[in-house]
Amino acid sequence: MLQLTPKLDERSKEALYHQLYRYIQGEMIAGRIPAYARLPSIRRLAEALGVSRTPVALAYDQLLAEGYVISKPRSGLFAAELEISNRTQVSERTSATPSPSRAYHASPTETVRYDFGYGSIDVHHFPWTKWRRLVNQCLLPENNRMLLYGDWQGEAELRRHIAEYLHQTRGVRCTPDQIVIGAGTYHSLDLLFQLIKREVTTLAIEAAVNDGVKSLVEQYPFTCIPIGLEEDGISIHDVIHSTAGAVYVTPSHQFPFGMTLSIGKRMKLLKWATEHSAYIIENDYDGEFRYGTRPIPSLQSLDESDRVIYLGTFSRALGPAFRLSYLVLPPSLLDRFWKKQHSYDQLASPILQKALLLFMQSGDFDRHMRKMRTLYHRKHDALLEALTTHFPSSANVIGAGSGLHVLLQPGNGMDEAELVRAAEHVGVKVYPTSVYALSSEWALPATVLLGFGGLAETEIRAGVGLLAEAFRGSD
Repeated sequence: MLQLTPKLDERSKEALYHQLYRYIQGEMIAGRIPAYARLPSIRRLAEALGVSRTPVALAYDQLLAEGYVISKPRSGLFAAELEISNRTQVSERTSATPSPSRAYHASPTETVRYDFGYGSIDVHHFPWTKWRRLVNQCLLPENNRMLLYGDWQGEAELRRHIAEYLHQTRGVRCTPDQIVIGAGTYHSLDLLFQLIKREVTTLAIEAAVNDGVKSLVEQYPFTCIPIGLEEDGISIHDVIHSTAGAVYVTPSHQFPFGMTLSIGKRMKLLKWATEHSAYIIENDYDGEFRYGTRPIPSLQSLDESDRVIYLGTFSRALGPAFRLSYLVLPPSLLDRFWKKQHSYDQLASPILQKALLLFMQSGDFDRHMRKMRTLYHRKHDALLEALTTHFPSSANVIGAGSGLHVLLQPGNGMDEAELVRAAEHVGVKVYPTSVYALSSEWALPATVLLGFGGLAETEIRAGVGLLAEAFRGSD
């Protein structure tokens, strides 16, 4: 097993996870971590470094996102083979601007003009002045308790506002006492897996999932069963025959394929969970953003038997740097949380929780969300219009209508890797989708992911125009 010995400075302003990420990235680029070397598990490395598992998990997630490591089901994480000719130059570039999604990196001679990364959001319309004022208010001497650990479950008043917000926008039915505020989606999922691991031995999971989720699941002793994906969501037949004690789904906008779980399948899935006393883990990661139709109510809103565990995040609404997420737990799991059947003693930052509470109380959060829905709707439409204009009718666009990404199948004879490389040659970054499949049989052929949240409408149109030129070579 590979031994990692980074020097982590807890007094540094740089987050521990980023220090660890930079160390591993630098060792790989320098060749001191060879290709295909197996990295220590999150638990083992955290114990060796004397830190919690969270910074290790976040560092690994970033390395996965940028393609420095690859995940092999039931085996762990392995160093990827880096095809770079100038190690120092690549190291400087990637350390300064880490990519928001797993990517093939452009060569040192190529310049990225338009990055269709999934993880990007529009930071130019963030309410900087209002948020700075609210954070300053939190740091007044009379709010000195904000410097302490805070409520394990999250600030009570913020949980009340989140419960109201979820009910109004997603139909979620819960009390504030059922909400546990976490420090990001993976943090909340890790907490949840700790709560259910003694009860659940077999986990059914969508056949294609976010690679960070895939990596996290592999750290637990679950027997994982892939569930096939159909035009209207997961295969209920696969779920019924899975013998699973829990199923992980993204029903409102499947990641990465974009389909929505039909109402008929929702009811069948809930019936299955009730009859088998199984859990449904509903990740509603971008349910706020739906274009052209009314938002689809959450799966949790239909649950009459307390079988759905609802997971959400403010990463799309505010930004991933805030590390604010939430779980809505059934009463039985909430009892386990308070009995400390998990390893956490601190969840999200009390300062950021208080600032978000003030943001919600003032009405600014609702105004911000209305603005962002309108903004992302325009970007979504600009992307679809550009794809229709520049690509032939034989090209296929998957997952439009919601969220902050679509999939593109140009149908030009190129395979996935060729599509990514062709885009890079014209200064455009698009992203492979095969990395999200639990096994190669579930991967879509010759398909790339286009995230549009972080690009302006003019950049979207220009980037798609360049893509069309790059992909035209093999028509």
